[in-house]
Amino acid sequence: MKEYVIGVDIGSTKSHLALFDTDGTLVDFGHWGPLNYELLPGLYAQLEDELGQFVNGIISKNRVTMKQISYSVLGVGGVDTKRQHSNISNILKKLGFERFTLVNDAFLGIPAGSKTGTGICAINGSGCTLAGINKKGDMLQIGGLGNPTGDKGGGDYMGVRLVSAVYSELFRKGEPTLMTSFLFEHLGISSKYDFIEKIHEKTENGTFSTRTCGRLVFEAVKQNDSVAAGILHEMAASYANGISCMIEELKFLPEDELNIIFAGSVFVKGEHPLLVDTIKNSIFKEYKTYNINFNLLNVPNVAGAVIWALNLLSEKGGYFHKINDQFSV
Repeated sequence: MKEYVIGVDIGSTKSHLALFDTDGTLVDFGHWGPLNYELLPGLYAQLEDELGQFVNGIISKNRVTMKQISYSVLGVGGVDTKRQHSNISNILKKLGFERFTLVNDAFLGIPAGSKTGTGICAINGSGCTLAGINKKGDMLQIGGLGNPTGDKGGGDYMGVRLVSAVYSELFRKGEPTLMTSFLFEHLGISSKYDFIEKIHEKTENGTFSTRTCGRLVFEAVKQNDSVAAGILHEMAASYANGISCMIEELKFLPEDELNIIFAGSVFVKGEHPLLVDTIKNSIFKEYKTYNINFNLLNVPNVAGAVIWALNLLSEKGGYFHKINDQFSV
């Protein structure tokens, strides 16, 4: 009976499932909407229902049963605590997953972006999370809960900082910024007295979201706007401090090959290098003797789940290039 592995990446904007055979050959790659249970109206029950549909749709289409799945690795947004891990593990067992590893989705960027399967992944997408794995297999997550963990990153954070900077200029004698005219155009207004009214109206009817307007910050930075640059510097400092803490907590050593992977749409699709370059310069300055490689993740995060699963099944490992090449086509 032919055997397979499943890799899953569940996020706040989209979800992916990859089915591979145990030789490392792609069988199917599926897409779904957001499945982070924290954002679903039906919470855990809706996650169970939709994930079940997603998984069963892929395996039945390929005439595979769950008994043929040798191992699965699932990176799930919303797995930040032991309680959440336990609750979602129980859901996976009900769906027929028998042998699996469940982690926060940020950890998938490490095997996807590092040949050694160790390092630090900095996620800057819908949210902001740092994940690290050292050569002993010790794991650490920093951030990922938003305000409670003081996260300064992610599309929503950038959008909120954009709106607040504009409001500050309009009503608190804040520093002038190009972001004001950009946002006025985006909202279709010309008077500052329509600002809050239009924000509320468009938020309620779904035509405006702080999560999707962060690109205006990059547009302003390209035109040398100091307020917009300040937002990126603020984010960069937070990420650099988190990475520094991760290096110390996981005891990465100067002689280690330390891979730091940037992932998520804000890092990958950012229209100006200031944010990433500032983080790099800060880390290089603090860890001058370290052997550090910075990589921008150019494959879907789910590739890391597949590599992780296959490496656990095979003592020889070495699936990094084989799996990533199939996602790069």
